Amino acid sequence: MRRDVLRRAVLPFLLIAVFFFLHTRGWGKEFHERTDRKTCLVCHRDVPREGSSPLRENNFQEGGDLEKICGKCHSSYRHTHPVKLVLTPLTKEKGDLQVWRNGEITCVTCHDVMAKIPVHRKKETVGKKLCLSCHVESDIFAQIIWYPTHLKRGETGRLEVKVVEFSASRNKEYLGETLLLYYYAKDADTGEITFGTNVLYDDGTHGDRKGGDSIYTLTEDASVGGKKRLVYTGWVLDRKGRRSNTVNLAIHYTD
Repeated sequence: MRRDVLRRAVLPFLLIAVFFFLHTRGWGKEFHERTDRKTCLVCHRDVPREGSSPLRENNFQEGGDLEKICGKCHSSYRHTHPVKLVLTPLTKEKGDLQVWRNGEITCVTCHDVMAKIPVHRKKETVGKKLCLSCHVESDIFAQIIWYPTHLKRGETGRLEVKVVEFSASRNKEYLGETLLLYYYAKDADTGEITFGTNVLYDDGTHGDRKGGDSIYTLTEDASVGGKKRLVYTGWVLDRKGRRSNTVNLAIHYTD
């Protein structure tokens, strides 16, 4: 008898809790489902008119910063391609993977946010095949495994870094020219993946030595057979400031 009373007393609270959980879990989805005009205002400053062009009219919240707009609901995602970068000269742009108005890669480059639920991925491929939608096969660099040089006993933090694209002029004549570097780093102990990009300067200036965007290059040049040997080296700093060993990224010979 007492159990029945307790069950009847607890059941309504469980139902309320489940309803609240489902409602809040589905709250972000309602914006993409566009159930009413109010949901349009989550992303747009004004409800778009029929036949209007929000992109041309800049009819977006957050000044058109898609990273901030999408981040209102999707900020917890970690395994995502970096955004706010421009295409490198070696990257091929697909007609269905379009860049934003300023030539940058954004969330809508790969996702159709107007496709309701689930938010549509423009490419259903995964892994390397997905990368090759934009990157050229010959541009995929060999994987380099870097380890922090000073780990205490029992300490974790091994990094596996793959350079996706490394672009440097083969006719470099002076230091200070920019290099383009796209990479992803995987913590072999936790599985956490971090994507990054850097526009680097090979004279050792303007580099970002902070974790999260942490590959940095220097150039050494040496006389070899009357030519200059440009050796691009780099290292990684993780979020704790631990530096990996230095490795060669590429070697170019110029006259």
